[in-house]
Amino acid sequence: MTAQEVYELALALIDQAEGADTADYAARAPAVIDVLQKELAFYENTRITRSIKKLEDALELSEDTAERILPYGLAASFALADKNGDMYADYSAMYRALIRTVRGGEADVSDEYGALEGMR
Repeated sequence: MTAQEVYELALALIDQAEGADTADYAARAPAVIDVLQKELAFYENTRITRSIKKLEDALELSEDTAERILPYGLAASFALADKNGDMYADYSAMYRALIRTVRGGEADVSDEYGALEGMR
């Protein structure tokens, strides 16, 4: 999924059609998507290797997280910039609630201190 696709989903959430009046959103979107992607990567237990610089850049999150959660974070950012408190509260709450549904990748755990030695 690309940043452009997330941007278009966020515009739909805030009920904006892409056009001349969305140029400001398009200019801010890559930086905001980059920050949100890094936050969500923490929850997915993945490593981001490159930053989002333009809307054509590909995301490094899972397709599910990028499509289901990221647009709400971007829409909340747009609403905050527009000083629309109601919309910001709704989308921010939805983003935070959806973050709790992210399932991180499995990681090998080692018993560095031998705390589990007697349990085997």
